[in-house]
Amino acid sequence: MVQCFIVSVVSDVKRLSAVVSDEEYRRVERLVRAGAARSIAELVREAVAEYINKLEAGKLIVLREIPMEEARRKVEEYLKSHAGAVWPDEMAEELGIDYRIVLSVVQSLLKEGKVEEAEAEVIHA
Repeated sequence: MVQCFIVSVVSDVKRLSAVVSDEEYRRVERLVRAGAARSIAELVREAVAEYINKLEAGKLIVLREIPMEEARRKVEEYLKSHAGAVWPDEMAEELGIDYRIVLSVVQSLLKEGKVEEAEAEVIHA
């Protein structure tokens, strides 16, 4: 007779599935046999959790496609609310607008004399 002990019942879980190559599966099996996890399922759960944590630690940037007029309005609003020197790449990241669009808007604003180019500060290490 086989005995099975259920430590806890978790009803709030979802099942994920993935297709991996034979080599990847063998590598996972080797890790489990070496004691990296009690089972393949546990190793996969831990790997997924670690990967999600790693991604969440970074900044996920979602770029929106917006008309040039709206991009210009957003850039102008951003510049009004952020005194001092502002980098176009930081603006693009915070606004969620493609860097090339932000740069194009900034170049237009420069030509129109609505903004001026700041001197870059060189830091010597």
